[in-house]
Amino acid sequence: MDPHVFHYSYENQFDITHTADPQAPAEYPVHIHDRYEIYYFLSGDVTYFIEGQSYPLSRHDLLVINTGELHRPVFNSSRPYERITIHFRPEYISSFQQKDYNLLYCFERRKLGHQNRIDGSDIIESQADQYFYKIRKYATERVRESDLMIKTYFLQMLVALNRIFADKSTTTENTMAYDVKIVEILDYINNHLHEQITLDSLEEKFYVSKYYLCHLFKKNTGVTVGEYIAYKRILKAKELLIMGAPVLETCHTVGFRDYSNFYKTFRRLEGVSPREYKQ
Repeated sequence: MDPHVFHYSYENQFDITHTADPQAPAEYPVHIHDRYEIYYFLSGDVTYFIEGQSYPLSRHDLLVINTGELHRPVFNSSRPYERITIHFRPEYISSFQQKDYNLLYCFERRKLGHQNRIDGSDIIESQADQYFYKIRKYATERVRESDLMIKTYFLQMLVALNRIFADKSTTTENTMAYDVKIVEILDYINNHLHEQITLDSLEEKFYVSKYYLCHLFKKNTGVTVGEYIAYKRILKAKELLIMGAPVLETCHTVGFRDYSNFYKTFRRLEGVSPREYKQ
């Protein structure tokens, strides 16, 4: 059976998708966004991996995923899989940002892969789940005020999530399974993309066998060390190209030694060349 899918999009700045799969897919690829994501889990048997951290999910759990966080769901069985996802760009809410209040607080006030999950009990208690259904109601009806009401409810959702996050982050880290060594390595890679990073250099810096490192990295992230570095470098390259940086300068800034490798990697991951993307 085909999945049931509902989708609404607004000017390439905001979209919401409600998907119900009668049977969970065998696997789902590792992916990365240049947008913010809110993922609301409704049913299934899923462990979600984000930047090397694993989050076993229960009904009504919610994930906040920042731009640039590598993530993937792993399906522990073929049980029906239902979720609601929201992707949005910061410009969708930029006119409502205030000097003394950051609407993106729950995304930006944490390290990569940390505190991504908000417990389902907190979502229900705060009634934050109701905003998903209110947004869907107006997205379905498509009346004159739909776009305005959708943004209004989304802003209220962000405020509710920020309140939960602020309350929880000051008391305890989300319960999650992760390897401290992987966290250190991921932090290092993300802060040194412009430098040459090899398995040998990581082995020397973190005192861990590169063969064990490869096993540990793949187990925790779903990709190899080289693939992870490529994903992150291309994501950074996209940001620079959008800001107007020259293609060749971007190539060297994000850590590629030669343009040919940059071109091939960019085209493989994005489907277009760097120059085409820049246009």
